[in-house]
Amino acid sequence: MLDPNHAKALGAFVGEDNFFTDPAHLSAYAYDATRERHLPEAVIFPRNEQEISQVLTYCNQHKIIVVPRGAGSGFTGGLWG
Repeated sequence: MLDPNHAKALGAFVGEDNFFTDPAHLSAYAYDATRERHLPEAVIFPRNEQEISQVLTYCNQHKIIVVPRGAGSGFTGGLWG
């Protein structure tokens, strides 16, 4: 589970409407077309380069793993077969 202090800081970068830790969002972003499931601790929707930079800088400083995600329809990096 994401530390509440980290959640507060990350949410401040992107705004409350673009930061989620609720079960519905976490489940929706837990898989892609490979059907492998890995539940994230948060889902963040940065709106611009500045927010991306703030989130990535913060996560790097605090050793929080970031996994960028596209539309979720591809198999990039996944194993198939």
